[in-house]
Amino acid sequence: MSHAPIASPWFFLFRSMPRQRRGGRQAVLALALLLSLCALVGLVSANAHAASLSNAPVSPRTARLTPSGGLLEVEQQAPVLTANGISQVRVVLPAGAENLRLSVLGHTVVRWASVAQTIDQSGDLAKMRDERQRAVMTLSGKLEAVKAQLALWKGEGAEGSFQDLTQREKRMAEVVPALNYEKADLERRLALLKQELQQLPPSPEMGQSVLITLQKSVFAATLPVRYSYTLRNCGWRAAYSFDAQPDKGKGDTTQVRFMAEVWQFSGMDWADTQLILVSRGQGPREPDPLPRWVIDSQPQPVVQPLAKAAPRMMMAADAAMPEAAPAPAAPVVADTTGVYASWTLGEKGLPEGRSRLLVLESEWKAPLQWLARPSTGESRVWLMARPTLPEGQIWPDGQAEFSVDGQGVGIGQFHAKGNETTLYFGADPRVQVTATADVRQRGEKGFIGKSRTWTWGWTYTVRNTRDKAVTVRLERPMPMVVDQGVTVTYRDKPQAQQDAQEHLLFWNVDVAAGGKAEVKHELTLTSPVEIQLDPYAP
Repeated sequence: MSHAPIASPWFFLFRSMPRQRRGGRQAVLALALLLSLCALVGLVSANAHAASLSNAPVSPRTARLTPSGGLLEVEQQAPVLTANGISQVRVVLPAGAENLRLSVLGHTVVRWASVAQTIDQSGDLAKMRDERQRAVMTLSGKLEAVKAQLALWKGEGAEGSFQDLTQREKRMAEVVPALNYEKADLERRLALLKQELQQLPPSPEMGQSVLITLQKSVFAATLPVRYSYTLRNCGWRAAYSFDAQPDKGKGDTTQVRFMAEVWQFSGMDWADTQLILVSRGQGPREPDPLPRWVIDSQPQPVVQPLAKAAPRMMMAADAAMPEAAPAPAAPVVADTTGVYASWTLGEKGLPEGRSRLLVLESEWKAPLQWLARPSTGESRVWLMARPTLPEGQIWPDGQAEFSVDGQGVGIGQFHAKGNETTLYFGADPRVQVTATADVRQRGEKGFIGKSRTWTWGWTYTVRNTRDKAVTVRLERPMPMVVDQGVTVTYRDKPQAQQDAQEHLLFWNVDVAAGGKAEVKHELTLTSPVEIQLDPYAP
């Protein structure tokens, strides 16, 4: 059975016309059909264009990172949406984007508005999380299936002949243990996957969709847009590695690696992004107010201003995340001419997450020193160096790893004062010092006990089992006398040197290879009887 085609409304309109007027109306009908077709095609094209708009933020061209955030600069061919004679350009920003500045090349921007937008996460971190979540769901399904099989085998009310029941029990003895083993293995793997998933830092799922309204309507599908914004969930901090080599050459070499721990959690990988590290600190932006200066016969309590807590950065960098090992990279360009030092990295790009990048390697020449601060129970002698840092370079404060001949001895904070610093490399097990108490007494002197005296004496023995001679700086605290009339006298062998600014006594003790040396230190404290003293010696 055949069906006649359904006629369009234009067909009936044409049939209803008088025959003599049909020729003049054919052109009108053709034009109307063409306009309808154009409108339909435009609607489909507009819907397809709207559906094809990407919700993923565009990777920045440059990223200037500071310890507290970053400034991202982007260049993009952004899509244009035109309706009712108004053209708008659309860009997508990641979560936490602030201080937006933009321009559309060759056009005047009237205004822009932003709304919350679910972003398409394109970073490796998001992909890793998706893979773990799929694996968790897969294992969960397998685990439920195994549990269901166990429940069937262990179910009660089985019916059948004695032979059937015997066969079933035999099969259960084979199947149930295997299912129990599979269940335990799935539960273990599932727990590990969930733990790994929890330790992955979260990536933002919400961002901003920004519509930029232009002064004049345009017919272009895309326009070049330049914009910049700041993010708090990215940044960097300095990290150092100092390796002392006391037995290499003259023993005055320290290998230095200046690295940058960087992080960014923007929901995308920064592909082909030029990274610039800026050394700006996180201190206060403004000075404290001047204190009040009150002249009063009654002393007023001094109120110390409360220290402002440093703002916590909104980032997931503290969460556990595997770090990329530092690898040799393209040369880094340092710039110390501005207010803040900056380093432009040779390698471009930064994946989402945490990474460690090598900024520079150096070799500092400074003789290693041995430092001893002996006391009861303290026999260690410490390795240290006081290098003069190279000129024309800035060394930001940061965490440092210390090692001797490649063997790690601990971590600590690195801080440089101008071009000087002090590095400690732990105790040297081949050099030791022992303290022996020789004298400890109290007495009175003068006519009918006008003063009291306290005397302490020690012998310090330094032993060196190294293959070469060393010089050990031995330090002891120097008593700080406050009360008038109290005096201190010394009887040392050899004579101690004094550092009045640091209030300490010190000896530079030369110890031969495989040998030992002694220092005798004795002091007497004298005080008038009317001053109630009860001194002790540390």
